[in-house]
Order: sequence, then structure tokens, then C-alpha cells
Amino acid sequence: MNLSRRRLLVVGAALTVLSACGDKTAPARPTLSDPAEPLPPIEQRIGALEKRHNAFVGLYAQNLDSKLTVAHRDGDPFAMCSTFKAYLAARVLQKAQAGELQLTNTALVDPELLRANSPRTEPNVGKQMALSDLCAAALQVSDNTAANVLLRVIGGPPAITAFARSIGDDRSRLDRWETELNSALPGDPRDTSTPRALGGGIVAVLTGDVLDAPHRKQLEDWMRANTTSSMRAGLPPGWTTADKTGSGDYASTNDVGIAFGPNGERFLLAIMTRTLSDDANAPALRDLVAEVATLILPTLRGQG
Repeated sequence: MNLSRRRLLVVGAALTVLSACGDKTAPARPTLSDPAEPLPPIEQRIGALEKRHNAFVGLYAQNLDSKLTVAHRDGDPFAMCSTFKAYLAARVLQKAQAGELQLTNTALVDPELLRANSPRTEPNVGKQMALSDLCAAALQVSDNTAANVLLRVIGGPPAITAFARSIGDDRSRLDRWETELNSALPGDPRDTSTPRALGGGIVAVLTGDVLDAPHRKQLEDWMRANTTSSMRAGLPPGWTTADKTGSGDYASTNDVGIAFGPNGERFLLAIMTRTLSDDANAPALRDLVAEVATLILPTLRGQG
């Protein structure tokens, strides 16, 4: 009886081996994978970034060709900080276009206007600098003294507010000079804008008829040479930007401009952030700005 059982086991094993050998000639069955989970809505993904960084994110982004738009807190006020310098240079160019001044004109780098973060003007305190050089300094290295000198040329902070209104921006306002305008006190309406308003203004000066073609190109060239960009770190290889950053207290960290892709893409990115905490000395949120740029690029391309 035990012998018969052993013979049956041997026969069964042999049949199993033969069956396995036969399977080698059969086509393999495809392995089916579960369909990918759909991405959460873009609002939720931005909200997740806010939670991770303990910050508010204000965003107004648009594909300038398809007009596809992404917005998040786009009507909320944020401290402009140094983003106003794009309007400042645009106003100088507008005055040059009207023949009210020339970019080769010079202005005194008055010691009374000297402020921190002035790498190009500080060596020239007490000397004259060309308006074109002052504009480049304000836009490319966010030179604060250059901004104050140019503000004096165009009529002070109220001139920035008036310029904003003239180009269709109904929210941006400048009340103070560098560097006081960066205090960014929560709830303080001074020196603030919204992502939608400031973004629309940047589109107007870089692509609209606020400036004629030569002066518009000059502004874009200055802004493409910006060395302080935060959004640029979040874009793929081959992309560049014409943008202006700004930073201040309460981790106020902004970057507003146009991103240009290698295939002719033009995306407005107006990103304004600040901490949720009450710490005026909280560190800047440059990484968050770059992450927002990375996050929204596929959506602006129509890829979800």
C-alpha cells in the first residue's frame, strides 16, 4: 500500500514537470497593472505645498497663447517687496519713449539713499550713474539704492501706484522707499499687490503696448538677465525667464515674470508667498516658489 502511494507521487511529479515544460512553449500572459491614480486637482496640490511649508501661496499663472489659467489666492494681498522694480524700470523706459529723459542721463547716487543689498551702487556712492545702469542694477541684482535713486527720478513711490493704474493694475500700490517697504506686516495694505493684478501688469509691460517694441525689448533683456530668480530653478532645462523677485519680512518671497520654453511657450507666472507664522524673521521661501513653478508647468501645457 505504501509502495503504491509512492509510485503515485512519482507519477504525479513527472506529470507536473511535463506540464511545466509544455508551458515554456506557450506565450507568456501579459501582466496587467492597475491604472494610475488620477492626480488630485491642482488646488489640492498647491494646498499640500502650503501645508508642508507652513505658508500661504498666491498664484496667478497663464499660458499666454492658449489662455489656460491657474489661480490660487490670486486676489489676496501680498507685500510686493522688490517686484515693484519691474514697474519702476518700465516707467523709466516709458518716460524715455516720451522724450522726457534719456537712458544715458545720469543721476547722483546720494549717500542718503544708500541701503543694504546695493552691490552695484555702493561702490559709486557720491558719483553719477547712467539711468540705464541703475535700471539694470535694480532688475538684475535687486539693488535697493538703485531703486531709491530711480524712484526720486520718477516722482517717488506714488508714481509707481499711478503707473500701475495707467496699465490696468488696480491693486498694486507703493507707499514707502527701500528698504522700509519690505516690512510686510500682516494686514498692512501698504506696498501690496495681488498675484492677478501684478501678473497682469507684468504681461502688459512685457507683451502689450505700454512700451514700444525697442523699449519693451530693453525691459525684457534686463529681466532675462536677472540673477536672483527663484522660479527658474523649478523649470526644465532649456527654459528661461524674464522675471523680478522680491523678499521681505514674514518670509515674503515673490517672483513674477514670463517663462519662455524652447518651443516658443510663454507662461506668465506670478507667485507670491508668505509664512503662516507670526515670525517676522522666518526664512525666505525660495524653494517653495520653485516647487510651485514645477507643479503648475504641466497644467499650463494642458497635461493635467
